[in-house]
Amino acid sequence: SVWVSEALGPFWGLQESFWSWMGGVVDNAIYPLLTYQAIMAGIGVDANSPNFFLRWVIRIIISLAYSIPGLFLVKPIGSGLGVFMLFIVTPFFLLAVLGPSLNESHASNLLAIRTDADWSSGYSPLLNTLYWNFSGIDSASTSAGEVINPRRNFPRGLLACVALTTFTYLIPLLAAASVNNPDYKTWEDRAFYDIAEQQVGGWLRIWIGIAGVVGNAGMYVAEMFEDSWQLQGMAEVSLVPSLFRYRHPRFRTPINAILIQVVIICLLQAFSFNVIVCIDNFFAVISVLLELIAFVVLRVKRPDLPRPYKVPIHNTYLLVAALSPIFALGLLVAFAGLTESVATISINLSVLVFGIVCALVMVYYKYSKYVPRRSSTLGDEADFSADGIAGVDKTNYVDSNGTASILKGGSKGEIGHDGLLEGSSLLVNSLPQETKALGDQKPGDRIPAADL
Repeated sequence: SVWVSEALGPFWGLQESFWSWMGGVVDNAIYPLLTYQAIMAGIGVDANSPNFFLRWVIRIIISLAYSIPGLFLVKPIGSGLGVFMLFIVTPFFLLAVLGPSLNESHASNLLAIRTDADWSSGYSPLLNTLYWNFSGIDSASTSAGEVINPRRNFPRGLLACVALTTFTYLIPLLAAASVNNPDYKTWEDRAFYDIAEQQVGGWLRIWIGIAGVVGNAGMYVAEMFEDSWQLQGMAEVSLVPSLFRYRHPRFRTPINAILIQVVIICLLQAFSFNVIVCIDNFFAVISVLLELIAFVVLRVKRPDLPRPYKVPIHNTYLLVAALSPIFALGLLVAFAGLTESVATISINLSVLVFGIVCALVMVYYKYSKYVPRRSSTLGDEADFSADGIAGVDKTNYVDSNGTASILKGGSKGEIGHDGLLEGSSLLVNSLPQETKALGDQKPGDRIPAADL
């Protein structure tokens, strides 16, 4: 949002904030639905057999249960999701190894071409599903303030994410297709349950079933973490009302940002998987397209701006040419998500208009106090100058906890000894050493603003 505001102005910065946040919240509504379907399949009951109201209530209960960790935990979420990942990936690794080992497999099965595929519903479901499976990687940036040395760790993490996502889909599918039992033409939703049972055994089917529930829970918690901190960070720079900036005094979680998302997610449980995915993809992809436009604009207007990471393409025309296929595919996905059904057209356009109206009102009445920074340190260090982020009160002091505090729009952000400004998404990478090491300061001592 900050980068889009810098490149295109506050109106488009607000749109970027709203679109990306809405796409994330809608995406999170998918995981309670998938959990519900997995549970019903596990007990041998058709997921559509309960009446509409009962299905909605069950999915709301799952949503509320999944929301609990985000209300009370911050630091344990990262390590906990790592354990989740191992538990989820392991059964698919075993399927890829044991399936071809215990059964007759043929590499020629991988070259089979299906000629009787039914495309009567068009390519829209395929496009939406593929995009959804690989989307969301850019969302990691919203929790940059909670990451140690993001300049080094973010490229590594993103590369690892792309590799893991690709191989966790590709390797089990290739192994299962080489055995081809059951026949790949019969594969539908939750087909891995049957594949695991027939190729390896019932114990692996149970493990994959449990892994599906755990995986949905992990995805929900991770998405909730990302979306809530995004909304909290938007409030920090006055892109949205300040009530979303509030953090629980004990758990330090952005509780107001979490609660508004839980309400939206519970309402979305009334819709089908396809409708939710289309809404998710529409807002996710238009936000990414806006990011790409801002990326090119900043590269042209401010090529010498220090950046934590810079794409190693120096020719602007070559850069535009490299991005053109991505942009065209994004427009295709956005159109597919918008026009999938009457429900998706109605909801997407209504929410889109709502965001535009809100942004126009905020810009007109100057509610949004965000001012693009013109220092040469954007993305490298926090700028506390008069033309920096509005609302920063330069009254700094050392409190009883031995931390430097900045009164920022009425909320106190704490600068710890690691140079992180807690309570916002901004990184302070250039704090003087004497500011970081506050052991010589006494509680109540003033620190000149210039020192920060």
